[in-house]
Amino acid sequence: MAQYPKSKRNVEGRGEKKTEADCRIAKLFGKEFFDGDRKTGYGGYNYHPKFWTDVVNNIIQYYNLQPSSKILDIGCAKGFMIYDFKKAIPELIVEGIDISEYAINNCKKEIQAYVNVGDARKLSEYKDKEFDLVISITTLHNLKLDECKKSIQEIQRIGKNAFIVLDAWRNK
Repeated sequence: MAQYPKSKRNVEGRGEKKTEADCRIAKLFGKEFFDGDRKTGYGGYNYHPKFWTDVVNNIIQYYNLQPSSKILDIGCAKGFMIYDFKKAIPELIVEGIDISEYAINNCKKEIQAYVNVGDARKLSEYKDKEFDLVISITTLHNLKLDECKKSIQEIQRIGKNAFIVLDAWRNK
C-alpha cells in the first residue's frame, strides 16, 4: 500500500463534520455512499489508474503471482483493484465480493463476470485453501468484534498462505 496516493485533503477534519445521520446513510453502502455527497461517503467513486495500478503491481511482485494464481477480494466495491489485476495479468483467476448491491451493479463492465454480492461474515461457499491470495482492504472495520474475528478465521481458512487485511478497525 506504500504506492497508494496519499490524500491532500484533511480527512480527519472531514470526519469531525459528519453527523450521525451522515454515518447512518454511509453504512447502507448504497448510491449515497459511493456516488452521493462527500459527507456520506466517497463523493463519487470512479476508476482512476493512479490509485490501484502501482499497488497491484507491487502485490503481484511481492506474492509472486502467476497467471494461474487465484485471488479473492473481499469488499471489492466497484472492482477497481480486480480490474487492475486483470489488466496486469489477464489470465489471473480473480473474484470479488462486496456487500453493496449498488457497487456490484455499478462496477466496471469489463469485470462484471468476476464480482458478486457477498458478505465478509459468510465465506462458507469457499473451500479450504482455495485462494493463493485473499485481500480485504477497509472492510473488516465495519464488523462487530466477534464478526471480525470470525471473518479473519475464514480468510485464513480459504487462503493458502497469503492474505492482506488492511483496516482502520475500531471497537463497536
